[in-house]
Amino acid sequence: MDEDLSLNRLTEGWGSPESVELYLDRCQVDTPSKIVAAVWAHIRERRASVDTVVDFGAGDGRFARQGQYKRYIGYEIDATRCATASLPRGATLLPQCAFSAKIDDADICVGNPPYVRNQDLPEGWRQEAAACLVERTGVKLSGLANAWQYFFLLGLASTKPDGLVAIVIPYEWVSRPSAQALRNFIRQNGWDVRVYRLLDDTFNRVLTTSSITIVDKREGSGRWAFFEEGGDGSFRVLQTEAGSDRGVLKYSTRRESSASAVRAKRGLSPGTQEVLTLTEGERVRSGLVVDTDVVPCVTSLRGLDPTRTVLSEKVFNDQFRLAGAKCWLIRTDRKPSTRLKAYLDSIPSDKYQTSTCLNRECWWGFTMPDTPALLVATGFRGAFPKVVVNSIGARAVGSVCGIYGVSQKKRGSVAAALRALDLTEYIVPHSNGLKKIEINQLNTLLNTIAGEKGSSK
Repeated sequence: MDEDLSLNRLTEGWGSPESVELYLDRCQVDTPSKIVAAVWAHIRERRASVDTVVDFGAGDGRFARQGQYKRYIGYEIDATRCATASLPRGATLLPQCAFSAKIDDADICVGNPPYVRNQDLPEGWRQEAAACLVERTGVKLSGLANAWQYFFLLGLASTKPDGLVAIVIPYEWVSRPSAQALRNFIRQNGWDVRVYRLLDDTFNRVLTTSSITIVDKREGSGRWAFFEEGGDGSFRVLQTEAGSDRGVLKYSTRRESSASAVRAKRGLSPGTQEVLTLTEGERVRSGLVVDTDVVPCVTSLRGLDPTRTVLSEKVFNDQFRLAGAKCWLIRTDRKPSTRLKAYLDSIPSDKYQTSTCLNRECWWGFTMPDTPALLVATGFRGAFPKVVVNSIGARAVGSVCGIYGVSQKKRGSVAAALRALDLTEYIVPHSNGLKKIEINQLNTLLNTIAGEKGSSK
């Protein structure tokens, strides 16, 4: 009871209890022992001795059990993990929020910051953490920054001018626009960077390619180097230009994307696909009427026969509707019928405990998306994602994005031009061999294909 009260005090003002609980639960992903050992091996290559180590988001203090240092201070907001941790001499776990720390003289910042998507960050936590970091570094992170970026920047702020940060974070930080402020801050200070991309199966619960990232303030040469782990645990040098994003497909700016008549938009995130999208069987059992209560949608193109280039009514029926895929999206652009209202009222509250649903006045009240001309999978394993002409007017949901502004006449040619591209060498791998194209990377391709030739005419 006392621990619960203490945690409530620490998280007071962060947001609703449900959003805070969701955030804290997703913070707890323990680091494999071999990765902890690898991080410390990289540290020993650069520091013969270490006085003070700080670890933000320390969990059970496992980074304290393998390193050599005089003093280790770990911050872990879950007091139960602190109480049960087995720590060596000189190590301490504090049941406090990491952003309450006033440290700026640590020799090393080590650890595995929490991987929590920006959509799942409690608004109060985000505001507190962002204000703290602006005050300490002058850096304002993107509103799309995930939790680990806040912890990464905190580590940079908490180490000495000749200190070192050695943390496990997503490899995507080297190229994603949301991490641009972090990269700029590091470059402006001239710090050395080494990024060791890990195998995709390092973390079972986290669907992203991980890395051991080292930022060494002592060297001051501003050199960046990238490495990739092999199956035997060794690393090979990646031929990427140091300190740049060269070799990665360019991201269009928001202004460029907005100005283009032909553009891609991400798929709808309704809050919970589990109940706001339905299979054919779920629709029939709930008595929901097509077009009145639900409309066609596509949540994944994974099971679609790659020879199918047009989403016709027959293809939709055969490969989505009769295949048991989530292919119906509830309508929110009109007053729900008695049938739809009965369905929504029957949903248990534990089925919509997401930050998106909880932050809406009506948990299911998303804005109805427009109908795209083309549907594109954002994840892929080959040369290019699947692209289909959307002849039935399905909505794009989740990992499927939509391309808008293409005329009926030119839909086929634009889709064919995209399929002809090979992105093998231009996309940062995402997870388990899966590559992921970002919306503004797709907009770069569309700008190249369509230009200003009036594809919407």
